[in-house]
Amino acid sequence: MRAWPGLLLLVAVGRAAAVEPADVVVARAGRAVRVQTSAVVATVRLARYGLRVRDRATRRTLVAEQRAGVFYERGGTSHALGKVGRVAPTADGAVLTVATDEGGVATVTLRFLSRRTLEVAIDPPDATGVGAFGDRLRSPARERVYGLTERLRDSPPRAPGTIDVPQDDVMPVEVGSLDRRGETVEMRVTPTFSVYAPFYQSSRGYGLAVAGTTFGLFDVAKSDPRTIAFRFEAGTTAESRRLVFRVFAGPAYATILDEYTSVVGRPVVPPAWAFLHWRWRDTLASGAAAMLDGTPVNADVADDVTMYDALGIPPGVYHFDRPVLVGDYGFDRWTWDAARLPNVDAMLASLRSRGYHLMIWSALWMCGDQPGDDGHDAQALGYLAPGPGGPPTCADIGGKSFIMDPTNVAAQAWWRDRVAAFLATYGIRGIKLDRGEEHIPSEVTDVWADGRTGREVRNDYPTLQARIHHDALAQAFPDGDFVLISRPAYTGTPHWAIFWGGDIPGSETFGAGKGTDLGLRSAIISQQRAAFLGVPIWGSDTGGYYEFKDREVFARWIEFSAFSGVMEIGGHGTHAPWRMPTSPAYDQEMIDICRRYTTLRATLQPYVVAAAAEAAAGMPLVRPMPFYDRTDPRLGDRWDEYLFGPDLLVAPVWKVGERKRSVYLPKGAWRSYWEPGRVLRGPRTLTVDVPLDTIPVFVRDGAAVPRP
Repeated sequence: MRAWPGLLLLVAVGRAAAVEPADVVVARAGRAVRVQTSAVVATVRLARYGLRVRDRATRRTLVAEQRAGVFYERGGTSHALGKVGRVAPTADGAVLTVATDEGGVATVTLRFLSRRTLEVAIDPPDATGVGAFGDRLRSPARERVYGLTERLRDSPPRAPGTIDVPQDDVMPVEVGSLDRRGETVEMRVTPTFSVYAPFYQSSRGYGLAVAGTTFGLFDVAKSDPRTIAFRFEAGTTAESRRLVFRVFAGPAYATILDEYTSVVGRPVVPPAWAFLHWRWRDTLASGAAAMLDGTPVNADVADDVTMYDALGIPPGVYHFDRPVLVGDYGFDRWTWDAARLPNVDAMLASLRSRGYHLMIWSALWMCGDQPGDDGHDAQALGYLAPGPGGPPTCADIGGKSFIMDPTNVAAQAWWRDRVAAFLATYGIRGIKLDRGEEHIPSEVTDVWADGRTGREVRNDYPTLQARIHHDALAQAFPDGDFVLISRPAYTGTPHWAIFWGGDIPGSETFGAGKGTDLGLRSAIISQQRAAFLGVPIWGSDTGGYYEFKDREVFARWIEFSAFSGVMEIGGHGTHAPWRMPTSPAYDQEMIDICRRYTTLRATLQPYVVAAAAEAAAGMPLVRPMPFYDRTDPRLGDRWDEYLFGPDLLVAPVWKVGERKRSVYLPKGAWRSYWEPGRVLRGPRTLTVDVPLDTIPVFVRDGAAVPRP
């Protein structure tokens, strides 16, 4: 390689954690310029701008732009980049001056954030007039693409009677796998399966993330089977009027996640108790109280606690979902509803005495129009988001709700203090953070407190909401012994929260229709899609949020949840094995299954906690099979098996009536978790019996995993 006079530059750029610093060299190579580290080479054509990124160790091309790759739009017309003019070296890369087909000059900045992370920033000429920008990347036919959303497909039709909820959320279909090739994926956070990020990982050994929060679209080799394209709107801020994306070189998926999370924020890891099982009900009914430890308390709470005691089901986390506070929506102000929850102090003491950890529901919904109500006070202080006028109220799907403006700094502090005071008073160390993607004013005419429009804030709202509630928990409990779990996510939200997968159904049509096992299938895939997104700890409503109508769905979901990031049992209607919505209502077989797997979860807690510690660098607790061996083509899209931590291979059963299933064991030696006497050597496929109380689990031979 011939050095380009004045362009040879070697520097070190410091990074934290396991990410290694860059050692950047800028040099000319024929008709191109190279910006490289010891791990990655970024080459730019000079005659007509085009970027290629290559892994130096494997010599494989990771990213290569199409001939007219980068584009920007002005007045509805698309423009391309042309000849590269001046190349100016910097401490961590180079700045290129590039001609455009409209006559102006663009600037392209290549900057290594680490030896494996390249940031590319394109500033078009006269950026204030640009409406959108994007890029087109070459994609070989066998490339697999993972991530972007937890959702099985995008974008399905909307459910009847709703504004935003996709029909798949209430009537799931048998679609989707790990690989997103052949899809278009909209970057607009939508309820209720709401984990999104403009970030994907490729089987070629790289990840790519687009910065910002404006609306966008990924076309994953659908319009053109040889191209991955993305397009994002421009916004109102200087940062949103330029295209910025980052390329993360692996090739290991864990390496890519380490690099990615070092840029967008390291995921939070909750305390050990959060990995026990959780119990909750969608509604704690009002009415006659029941006795618990000699005190009348809510009858549903008493039922849960006394039945757990009687049946030998171990305690874990008890979550109080809305409505448990005062007001018509059960969320007018941070005051317990004494009519629904009498003698709350005694009730909480009874739960704690048995070893339960306590959580409560929250959102940035501003409800209630009386003085002292959150809605009234937020409106008086000017803290409401742009939206409906009139007295503040809350409504569910199909109605209108008033929400707080989390871009308002004063509003952030006001809500943080209200929440923290309640948490500290009652010793509640967890929040289930719901919504955050519904009723969000999302048009360009919706101007928020920080000056951004709704088309810039909607995708940022989950992160803003999570950060405020995380700060409230941290203010109440500065020792860090707390957990925040959120439904929606976008870039950076995992720095503040762990996640559950929305209102996954156990029955169709908001619970009014027939039962389905497709919700469980959806959860199995969604957890793994989230894993590729840097969302390392994820769970689902066991049995489905909408009450299941087939007991096998509940049984199989309990087993799956025991080997998920979060094991939580609850939802709409009854999700109790002693009070089933199916026959028999007192179901001894289901009681035995529930006790077996909640007890197993407690037994596995040390293993789960140790595996979850790796989440701080993005490593998911549930690891899709490509994480195990990215070179085995039989694992590339194998969604119905996964690793739980480093040493357990789990093959969940989701079909009602299934009593045998095929399991593929990859290379290595494995033992059945339930019958460890025989070593099985992979790669091999075997058929195993799966009675209703059993989920196939295999242990990497030689691993020390707690046993039941």
